[in-house]
Formats: sequence, structure tokens, C-alpha cells
Amino acid sequence: MIKNKKLLNILVPIIAVAIALLIGAGIIFYMGVNPLTAYYYLFTGAFDGVTPIARTLLEATPLIFTGLAVLFAFKGGMFNIGAQGQMIMAGLTAAAIGGFITNTYISNPVVILLVGGFAGFLWAAIAGYLKAKLGVHEVISTIMLNYIAISFEQYCLNYPLKAPGYNPQTPSVIEAARLGKLLDIRVPLNYGFIIALVAVFLVWFILEKTILGYHVKAVGFNPTAAENNGINVRMITIVTLGISGFLAGLGGVERVLGGVGQYAYKTGLTASYGFDGIAVALLGKNNPIGALLAAILFAALRVGGRSMQFNTDVPSQMVIMIQAIIILLIAAENMIRSWLEKGSKGGAE
Repeated sequence: MIKNKKLLNILVPIIAVAIALLIGAGIIFYMGVNPLTAYYYLFTGAFDGVTPIARTLLEATPLIFTGLAVLFAFKGGMFNIGAQGQMIMAGLTAAAIGGFITNTYISNPVVILLVGGFAGFLWAAIAGYLKAKLGVHEVISTIMLNYIAISFEQYCLNYPLKAPGYNPQTPSVIEAARLGKLLDIRVPLNYGFIIALVAVFLVWFILEKTILGYHVKAVGFNPTAAENNGINVRMITIVTLGISGFLAGLGGVERVLGGVGQYAYKTGLTASYGFDGIAVALLGKNNPIGALLAAILFAALRVGGRSMQFNTDVPSQMVIMIQAIIILLIAAENMIRSWLEKGSKGGAE
């Protein structure tokens, strides 16, 4: 019997991914395509060479931020479904500062990252305040805040922040505000990826090595016991969701300053990264390193899926199906845990 919880936490997502790939292979075979050929293009499209790897890491960057955002809220016993709205508000803030303020002391990447992240902090802290003061469940409030952010995005792109022309987008941010590219290739892989790696370390450090992290986890584990031990549960609730929003906001800022949309904010720039962060956090078992690996995996599936579609008759929607199966298996992790425990026990006997 496997009793080591850390080992089980590692094995469960690995087995979930393996099973999902096997099910996907069966569906691909039913479609009349050799699964080995399809998966060859899937993985070479994501990792075979500098350019594919750069595309994968570029796609992974916002997923890392939103995955960290969701897991940080999870640690505090909350479910942040509002990372999408937090990305939008931070991205709009970054575009407004970098596109309309020409003072390089203000419009530089460091200032914009901090201010944009703070915009995400404030947007998430609204839900934290509603929960702490009025008992409003964060799932409801963050979903509603997403709708407000999406409507506000359309207003800004069509009126106050709109660049000249017909397309609903902001002006490009000035040169001094842009995040530098990591590689001299066409793919705009930028220093946002390095910032995401730093964020992984900082989240781990905060949660494992600081008093704040202890308070966050204590409140998440048992708010009543935490309050009885002198922890200000209301304040920790607001701060936890705020930090979660700050992390998601960094993902929105990176999309603007990193050149993904030609250094402007456009409709759909944040895609579905906020919601995908939930899957990243779940697959990563609410661990910062796990979230990093899960983000790279999902990014690889997306980037490789385009190559698979181009070179075979398998549609890219197959990747979405594989992701969905992975999430379902992670949600049913007790089944996999039970199988591992019984299987190993049976083998020992």
C-alpha cells in the first residue's frame, strides 16, 4: 500500500495525464489516424526546436500566473473564479499607462507591472471584502466581477482607450514600457516568463516560510480555529484574494507589455487564461512547482495541437478533449488513489 501522501500527489496527476492520452489515442484511432503519428506531431510541434519551445513557454506564461492565483486562493480556503476579470483590469491598466503616458519614469515595465498587478489586487479584494464583511460567497462575487470587467473592457476599447481606426483596441505602449524579448526570433517570448518563474518561487516562499503564509493556510484549514488563535480572519481573507488577484493581474500585464497583441490591448487578448488557471492549479495539486509543470503541459498541448491539426486529419479540438479528460480524472482523484493503494497492496500480498 502506498501511504506516502507526497508520492500519491505526484503519481495521481501523472496517471491522469497518461490515461487521458490513452483515451485520446483510442479516439484518434477510431478517426482513422495513427495515434503515434498524431502524437508525434503534437509533441514535436511543442518541443522540437527553439521556436516551438519558445511558443510553448509564451503560451505557458499567463497560465503560470493564473494557476498561482487560483492555488493561492485555494490555500486560503477560497475559490477564485475571477482571475479572468482580474487579468482584464490589469491589462487595461497597463495599456492605459503605457499607451497614454509618455513619461518614461512612469511608463516603464517595473512600474506598470506593479500598478497593473495592484489593479488586479483591488479587483479581487472587492470579493474578499464582500466575503469578510457580508458573508458573500467568493464564487458568486468573482463570477459577477468577471462580467463587469468584460463589459468595462468593451467600453474602454470602444471609447476612452480606443486607438484611431476601426479596430477596438488601445494604442501600442511606448518602447520604454515593453518587456524585452528573451530570444532573437519572431516568437515574442519575453521576460514575463522569467517573472512568472520568480512568482513561482515567491508564492512557495510566502506559503511555506512566512507568517502570512501560515495565517493563510490556517484560515483555509479552519477559520474558526484560526480566529480563536488570534488571527484576523477577515483581513487574511481580503489579503489572500487580493494577492491572488495581483498574481492574475501580472498575467494580464504580460500579455500587453510582452507584445502578444503588438503591444496593445485587444479584445480576446486574455483569452480564457483565467479559467484555465483553475485546471492548472488542480493538476498541479495546489503546489507552485506543480502549477508550473501543469501550465507548461497545457501550453504544450495547445501549441502542439495546432501542429497536429496541420499535419494530420485530427482537429485541434482533440487537445481540448484531452484537457477535459485530465481535469475530470483529477476531480475523481480518489478513484486513482484507491486504485494505487489497492493495486500496491495486492502486489505486496
